[in-house]
Amino acid sequence: MLLATVLLGGCTFFFDVQDSVQPDPEPDSRQQKIIFERIHQITQSMKDVNRSEVSDVGPNEAQSGPEKWTVCSRGSAGSELRYFTFFLKGETVANWRPAVINDKCEARRFSPF
Repeated sequence: MLLATVLLGGCTFFFDVQDSVQPDPEPDSRQQKIIFERIHQITQSMKDVNRSEVSDVGPNEAQSGPEKWTVCSRGSAGSELRYFTFFLKGETVANWRPAVINDKCEARRFSPF
């Protein structure tokens, strides 16, 4: 039983290390164009958000997911400014949510789509 546990534990460790070693380079300009188009589609579908802007690609400051790179978007909702964080995997938006303080979206530079 001990031998089986050690062997299976070793396999699990091997796969965890392999996953963490996989490079996740910052998206290149072609990938960024695809990403920004997708983010624009998402923000346009939000009923209460107007005049959306997008940030450059930056690191996942909050470390709240496995993705290494994020893009922030902001838009006005009435008199309120709302921020959203988009998590990137390659040239896809893997996930998104309203931004939290640890995302540091407020510190990024924004430009119109």
